[in-house]
Amino acid sequence: MGRLSIVGRNFCKTKLWKLSGPPTWKILIWRIISNSLSVGFNFVKRNIEVDPRCKFCEGGEMAIETMEHLFRDCPVSRRLWAGSELGLRTDHDSFLRIDTWIIDWLAYLEKDKDKQEQQLRFLATIWCIWSIRNQIIFKGIDFHSMIFFNSWAQIVSTGIQAIAELKKDSCLGGNSLMLEGARVHWVRNSNPVCVVGRIGECGHVRVMVDAGWKALDRAGIGWIAMSDNGEIFNSTERKIKAESALQAEGLGVSLVLLWARDRGFRHLEVSSDCLSVIQQIAGTERPHHLLKAILEDIQDCFSSFHCLAFSYIPRRFNNVAHSLACKAMDS
Repeated sequence: MGRLSIVGRNFCKTKLWKLSGPPTWKILIWRIISNSLSVGFNFVKRNIEVDPRCKFCEGGEMAIETMEHLFRDCPVSRRLWAGSELGLRTDHDSFLRIDTWIIDWLAYLEKDKDKQEQQLRFLATIWCIWSIRNQIIFKGIDFHSMIFFNSWAQIVSTGIQAIAELKKDSCLGGNSLMLEGARVHWVRNSNPVCVVGRIGECGHVRVMVDAGWKALDRAGIGWIAMSDNGEIFNSTERKIKAESALQAEGLGVSLVLLWARDRGFRHLEVSSDCLSVIQQIAGTERPHHLLKAILEDIQDCFSSFHCLAFSYIPRRFNNVAHSLACKAMDS
């Protein structure tokens, strides 16, 4: 793994994790900035025998797949940047390191009045280049520029729609509260949140968890933990046994609580893309018989935290935890 420059370290610490877009996009940017991405040039440096040429242009021995070439300098990538809604011209940027180039452009786009949408378009372009490059290698697709533009348009459209919904909820007072017993049922960005304890103190640590299930002995969970500034400090994958996908999701939440409790965390938010589990924890849905014992274990952990929140997030924002869970399930 490469080392972060001082500028790159500061950017990752203060800016990167607060950008709009899925965690997978931000992790890709972090890997680019830290020079830890598996491009052809990095394989050659490690004496690994692969074809190091660019998979887009394959322009002979000079077209070695460095990160600068892949994401910016390749003739195909240049056309993709210029043809996108951003209309970026990269012809005269080849003297810049890729980490400097990315950080500079994100800083420039931050000045735009629609900075969230513009930065999301920038991240989506980098993600699409990497995604299509991998499809060429691992799935053998034939590259055509329309593949990129169709994928790019779909990803950006989904992301901008999510930002618009967030703004709409904010204008309508989306953080509405409904007190019920010892818990608070909280609507945030149209998605339910259940809070136990002091509502104003939640969010010091956030864990995004997911589960994968195919059979009793083919189940897995995965999670990533982030500090309050959005920096990922832990990722975990674990194979489990579960009788159903729902039970696997519940076990994932339960194991996250035990993990956090054992490490002394007292202000925690657990996010899952399984709405049924969140609603059963909140008490707004009747407990499923396969979850009753797990829900009791979860409730036993309540007293270990000053503030504990359970929130629902759409699957598209939980891709990293989902990938970890699938990897554990298939191990």
